[in-house]
Amino acid sequence: MVGSGKKGSYVNLDFIVGAVQATVENRMPIYGGSNMFTLRGGGLAALPFGSSQVDADLRIVNLTLGMSAGYMSVWRNQTFDLGAPMNRKERREREAAGDFNRDAFPFWEGRASMGFILNDYVVFNHQTTYRVTDATDRSFDNLTGVVHDGDFVRADFQLFFKHRDLGSLAPVVQILNFGLDGERHTQYNYGFMLLSRAGLVQRDDLVLFQMMFHPGGVFGGYDNSDVYGAALWRGPFTLLLAYRSVIRLWDGEKDYAAVRAEGRAFRAANQPQAQASDLNESDSEE
Repeated sequence: MVGSGKKGSYVNLDFIVGAVQATVENRMPIYGGSNMFTLRGGGLAALPFGSSQVDADLRIVNLTLGMSAGYMSVWRNQTFDLGAPMNRKERREREAAGDFNRDAFPFWEGRASMGFILNDYVVFNHQTTYRVTDATDRSFDNLTGVVHDGDFVRADFQLFFKHRDLGSLAPVVQILNFGLDGERHTQYNYGFMLLSRAGLVQRDDLVLFQMMFHPGGVFGGYDNSDVYGAALWRGPFTLLLAYRSVIRLWDGEKDYAAVRAEGRAFRAANQPQAQASDLNESDSEE
């Protein structure tokens, strides 16, 4: 969660409700084991859109600085005229009537994150993201769940409580600032995140569930409760359920493909001997 990870090349496979994602990354330690430079590239295919991007992340102790560049194609895009309603009900009706178009645009993203291990069971994590896109103004953004003019700043604050068997549970506070019609709006979202080992493979797989709520103009924030979230939902919230499997390709020390091949060869060579020894033992008992 806070550690820099192991060096080498890896494939990340993400199975998300409504989407799939695959990325390939190479991690290179620099100036010791606490610092790392990661290059990553991949693609995402979701029901309403698809995207591809390249990432570069530099980790220095517990601070990570990163940026991304990519291209997104939205094949179920909804853009709203000035003064037109853009709430969830309106979007549901437009979706049912087939009233959508396509939009494609490049994007750039910069981000910074920092984590602190408070003790063996509590970890604080923060990430701020700034994204600029060339999307059509007043379009619905599937990533943030709001309508904006192509750029946003999002700050996430998470306090993880860890359990050896269950994983980690964190309350989440999110500050979302975006431009719309020449003005900046800041809305506050609240929720929780559950992160745990799925156990479908021997190691390196995770399951994540996150739910975020927007209660309106709490604490003086922008009241976006009639817009926030996917049109499918009848309330101002978003859901994310994802499974990740990490496949290790190379870590600079071992050829894991050769190790697995040797293991299969060893089991194949020794299985008949084991069966023969079992038969000999049963004959001797008789």
